[in-house]
Amino acid sequence: MQSCSASATILHLNRRPAGTVAAIFCFGLSHHTAPIAIREKVTFSPEGFAAAYHDLLELGLAREALIVSTCNRTEIYAHGGQGYHRQVLQDWLCRFHDVDPRLLDGYGYYSNDAEAVRHLFRVACGLDSMIIGEPQILGQVKDAYQAAADSGAAGPVLNRLLHWSFRVAKRVRSETAIGSAPVSVAYAAVSLARQLLGNLEGKSVLLIGAGDTIELVATHLREHGVGRFTVANRTAERGEQLAEKFTGNAHALEAIPELLRDADVVVSCTASLLPIVTLETISAVMRQRVRGELMLVDLAVPRDIAPEIDEVAQCHLYTLDDLNNIAQAGMRARREAAAAAELIIADEVGEFQQWRESLDVVPAIRRLRDHVEERRQEEVRRFMHYLDQGQNPHAVLDAFSKALMNKVLHDPIATLRQPCQEATNESLVAALDILFRLSDAEG
Repeated sequence: MQSCSASATILHLNRRPAGTVAAIFCFGLSHHTAPIAIREKVTFSPEGFAAAYHDLLELGLAREALIVSTCNRTEIYAHGGQGYHRQVLQDWLCRFHDVDPRLLDGYGYYSNDAEAVRHLFRVACGLDSMIIGEPQILGQVKDAYQAAADSGAAGPVLNRLLHWSFRVAKRVRSETAIGSAPVSVAYAAVSLARQLLGNLEGKSVLLIGAGDTIELVATHLREHGVGRFTVANRTAERGEQLAEKFTGNAHALEAIPELLRDADVVVSCTASLLPIVTLETISAVMRQRVRGELMLVDLAVPRDIAPEIDEVAQCHLYTLDDLNNIAQAGMRARREAAAAAELIIADEVGEFQQWRESLDVVPAIRRLRDHVEERRQEEVRRFMHYLDQGQNPHAVLDAFSKALMNKVLHDPIATLRQPCQEATNESLVAALDILFRLSDAEG
């Protein structure tokens, strides 16, 4: 990792117009735009965030900054500073990671203001993920925000933006079906198990095989409450490793008939050329079982479980084709939900932008209040003297209110009566009507 020098990074940039709210910008690359060979060169380790934030702020590239770095994306969000020029952020990212500045040419994307806000909302909601609606990205955005806050890089604007994005993600989850439909074979298996068996807590699962697919299904099952796992595998060492990971017991394949008696769910995926669970085995087991429904999931090709088993009473067999069909239907449902989520995001972006634009008038409001307060205090001091002299309080209060009104309105009225270079009298009168709602008062 290499820090940047100001002379190497700061470019000649056009200033934003005075009096406008400082921009929010985003520069990044993701699985949509760049292969992993490019993405992996500019990812940030947890230890690298502090130095990165120090660099961005010290060099004036941002007044506030947020870096989201996952296996699928690296994105820099900045508020204020000189990073509103795309090339500045791209060059900084390459120099920070000590790679050729041309590395990201054609792979990065850039947005600012409303589009940058919209992009972050879409990321937080899982709409920009490889699997639409996946929930992990929201946790990763929250972790990124925490790192920025710990480094002092997240100021009032990004604080508001990030908390707004969390609220938008929650709203999308609650008002659409973006995360409910299964979109992977593993998750489809778990969804079926919940439909068939209800609550999975206390259920017992037999895993036949010990490969990555079996492990992924088991991970989803554990996330949904399953606590009892048994592994049957041809290779003892691999079976024991998987059983240890899920706090279960490992057995040889020969123990399957006995293990089936206590299982509620069976998931099988091996490289066997012949069925491991036969019709004869299941028929004998079901005569001895007292646990009721048995769900069998066969993820192997060739199949591990004899297809005739589906005809046995209280047995429910699902194959890879069944789960693929469910996953594809789930993906269609998520795409439909994504369309509804986009409408929610558009609404939220509009509200956030209104909040940001309101910041532009805050200094003017403060100056106005200070100006009027100064005049008020002057008149209070002057008229307190009359009260101290014992003059009639009602007369003093009436005179005070008239004097204060004249003092506050003197400069605006004088400006209206004279030609103004900055604005026409007509525009000033229109502004006066709007500010004091004079048209409403006349109506």
